[in-house]
Amino acid sequence: MVAAVGVAAALGCGDKEAERAAEQQAVRQEMAVAETTARRAAALPSDGLWTEAHLMDRLLRAGVAPRANPEPAPDAPWMGREPVRLLAGGGLVYAWIYPDSLARRRVSEAVDSLTAAPAGQTTPFAPPMLMVTNNNLLIVITGGRLTNHERIALAIQAGLPVIP
Repeated sequence: MVAAVGVAAALGCGDKEAERAAEQQAVRQEMAVAETTARRAAALPSDGLWTEAHLMDRLLRAGVAPRANPEPAPDAPWMGREPVRLLAGGGLVYAWIYPDSLARRRVSEAVDSLTAAPAGQTTPFAPPMLMVTNNNLLIVITGGRLTNHERIALAIQAGLPVIP
């Protein structure tokens, strides 16, 4: 009887290990997609404007393992567009990339930086939450550890590299 319980427990562990290995393989594949996107950043013109490739490159360099988030973004119509949705640093990153800094500024000046929502409206973003802007990029970081919020924020606030 004891041996049967031990065999059943071992088989159960095998299933969990196989499931964990499959999850790790899926994450590695998602990271490969992120790295491919980030590699395109080097070939883009140095005009100071953020693109998805620049964002992925910066987040990879920050060590927060960005990958696509298949879940829909919170409802934030005041942002004027759909965000790039990422899983990064154990939390979520929503990135709105505008055509230029003026378009981004019109949006960011109309929202409270503590809630990423217009004054008097309830934020759709779960706490802890941080809003960061740089040139034509506005990001909201939510969930995960605060140290990763800081790491992501510093990576974005550093801006794009200047290429001579």
